[in-house]
Amino acid sequence: MKTFRSLAAAALLFVTIGCREKPIDQGALITARTVGLDDLQRGRLAEAEQEFRKVIALAPRDPLGYANLGLTYLRAGRYGDAESQLQRARRLDTANVDVALSLAKLYALTNRPDEARKLLALVSDPRALYGLAELERESGAGGGGDSGQQRYAERLRQVLERSPANLAVRLKLADVLLTLGESDSTLRYLEDVRQLRPEPPREAKPHLDAAIAALRVRRLTAARTELDRFLRLMEVTAPYQAALAKVDWTEGPLVGRPVLAFNPASLITMRGIAPAANAGIHFTDVTGESGLPDLGGGAAPTALALGDYDNDGEDNLLIAWPPSNVRLYTLRKGFVADAGERVTLPLPAGAMSATFADYDDDGWLDLFVIGTDGRGYLLHNREGRQFEDVTTAAHVRDVDGARRALFVDLDHDGDLDLLLVGGNSLAVYRNNLDGTFTLAPNADGIVQGGTDAAFGDVDDDGRTDVFVTSQVGRDGLFLNDAVRGFTRTADTIRGSGPVAIGDYDNDGALDLFVGGSEGGLWHNDGSGKFTRDTRSAAVLDRLRSAAVGSVAFVDYDNDGWLDLLIAGPQGMRLFHNDGGKRFEDASFVLPPEVQHDSIGPLLVADLDGDGDQDILFGDRHGVHLLRNDGGNAHLGMQVQLTALRTGSGKNNTFGIGSRLEVRAGELYQTRVVTSRVTPFGLGSHFKADVLRVQWTNGVPQTIYFPGTDQDVLERQQLKGSCAFLYTWDGKQFRFITDIMWRSALGMPVGIMGKGAAAYAPAGASREYVRIPGEALQARNGRYVLEVTEELWETAYLDQLRLVAVDHPDSVEVFVDERFPPASGSNGLRLFPTIHPRPPLSAVDGHGTDVLDDLREHDYRYVSN
Repeated sequence: MKTFRSLAAAALLFVTIGCREKPIDQGALITARTVGLDDLQRGRLAEAEQEFRKVIALAPRDPLGYANLGLTYLRAGRYGDAESQLQRARRLDTANVDVALSLAKLYALTNRPDEARKLLALVSDPRALYGLAELERESGAGGGGDSGQQRYAERLRQVLERSPANLAVRLKLADVLLTLGESDSTLRYLEDVRQLRPEPPREAKPHLDAAIAALRVRRLTAARTELDRFLRLMEVTAPYQAALAKVDWTEGPLVGRPVLAFNPASLITMRGIAPAANAGIHFTDVTGESGLPDLGGGAAPTALALGDYDNDGEDNLLIAWPPSNVRLYTLRKGFVADAGERVTLPLPAGAMSATFADYDDDGWLDLFVIGTDGRGYLLHNREGRQFEDVTTAAHVRDVDGARRALFVDLDHDGDLDLLLVGGNSLAVYRNNLDGTFTLAPNADGIVQGGTDAAFGDVDDDGRTDVFVTSQVGRDGLFLNDAVRGFTRTADTIRGSGPVAIGDYDNDGALDLFVGGSEGGLWHNDGSGKFTRDTRSAAVLDRLRSAAVGSVAFVDYDNDGWLDLLIAGPQGMRLFHNDGGKRFEDASFVLPPEVQHDSIGPLLVADLDGDGDQDILFGDRHGVHLLRNDGGNAHLGMQVQLTALRTGSGKNNTFGIGSRLEVRAGELYQTRVVTSRVTPFGLGSHFKADVLRVQWTNGVPQTIYFPGTDQDVLERQQLKGSCAFLYTWDGKQFRFITDIMWRSALGMPVGIMGKGAAAYAPAGASREYVRIPGEALQARNGRYVLEVTEELWETAYLDQLRLVAVDHPDSVEVFVDERFPPASGSNGLRLFPTIHPRPPLSAVDGHGTDVLDDLREHDYRYVSN
């Protein structure tokens, strides 16, 4: 996914050192910019040229108009004119990445690779590194030989360091490494591909497996054949193409990308001069030009849902309307196209609620629907090609009157559980991660029915908590204690409807807004204790008498403070967050008609890819799109988490429920991950300083100076269930082995003859391990041994002794280090050997020669 950043900020309040220029017509500027971008995206180049010339006339010192005009010429093949405009934009904003990339591509297209390299070397961005890699690849293809390929591989490694989740770059690197004959490195990167979600297509998997098997025994010719077949199949998949689009320095050889970014010189003069809230920002109804369908007969949609079901990097839209219509649509930069003929949905009863979620952790978003018949429908996504009804096999047909479904990892076991609200009682289906769900007794302690629910770690203990609202009783906050399930805390609110959770005052604690007669803002002190926040009572109290259908926290102006969007039968209202102090009514930025119409389903997301949040909603006239114009005057960033398929296995695919923290200068923000992409506004800052992820398995991950689009790949954790033994070898501490296997307390070890289970003995065992003489040298007159525990289990170490064995240098001495738990304590038994004879041949069960991996003690293992 690409996020476009806006140069409009410089135009909204243009200040120069020494004097003020004539005020800019902000409305005309935003209109010209918006229309020009629309024309450019649709290929109307002459019209785009006219609009961008208007932008230049309105803001002659801002790079926005010159950059986009240059891209218009670039797309038209007018290279000389394109270079002139891009050079002007570059002089005005030397820090702008997109301008530099476009200019470098122009140099490359006009046979000036050295100039392109020089410019790209000045830019710190994965796309610039990938551009350098492509230039090295082209030079290598032109006769650079292995040295050119080596440079190409090194550049790809640099890209991967900045964008570790990128599938396309990883495969390109594996490809070139195999060409260079580096089998071990190729094997490493291909094995990494197995850990990434989504899984390769079914037809590609056998070739990946065959390539890995060939590399393990260094059959490079066979590996080359299988890898080429695998790459051909992968290169046409949506996940590969989406990954490539994230680093590709242009969208095709001649297609320019609209450049939207700050003018740093102007921004510096703006610091300390706060622009008026909502200056130049407004939402425009673009339903007609967006391609949204006419539902016919004034039908009101019953459900809306967003999800990238085909993994092409762009969200897809689900629309349901009476009597039982459900259809999928593609979204491309704010334009909608019907995808129903490509993928159909087996939903005979339509949908009154729909949720995309990857319940089986295969990397493909599945779909759960509550039909108009009041029954549940779970559709499994078959690699973006087909949705299969697996409801009966999954045991989730009965929803007990629920009207909304949430997927969240309630028990922190690495998969998404199903939380159903709005029915007679709240229900929790535990995910068994085998394609089935089990109805949790007593809903794991969440013992009340409710109108709505929201989740997040409200007491900062690393566990996901749940807040449930109720229109007929008191709301309930259920804290997750990880042992007994959920415990209800003191009731404070009653008579509530929809709920939204978010840190609106940026103090690191998740707060609440609840709609209803006793609703409003509720502030969290950080321990999970909520008190009513009355600072915004003057504008919010009027909502108590209004029926509220939907609420959402949204930073619509990218200032880094969560604003509040409320919709229902009385219309839509928007409240601006004044730096965490209070909320002020900003509904005037919405079209007048939506402030009074009855609003149904509501979605908020960056639907046109311009870096600010748009609004999609349904009413009695159908589905409508409100485009945010001017909200990208401040920069924003989007974070997408990607969990590994192997390793800990304790994180769901997109890290749903994880905690994100972003620091940008004095601006600090906290979010809980509820969907594939989480947006952050950066206010007056160019980029974030730190991004911290608290995964649902409790492991933190910190990224410094993250990019505007930041993909976060779960960090692989090296771990073991037993304690580790290290020794000082005279230069450093050396890992020897893991220890204490024989006393795995209560571990099942098998089923005996009469069906009874056998367990490891509970008593302490005696265990001997061999330490080679060269691995243990004195340090300041002492031998130093260290035992560490990775804390995945609890270890009890009572005694550690060092036993010296004197033997001739022609004899090697070994001990039995096998794991026979039923034997209990074992005495010391030495196994002396002389004249060791390595095996003459060794083959595995597939007939593959593995002798080289077994001949020497070299930490190379047979792993097939």
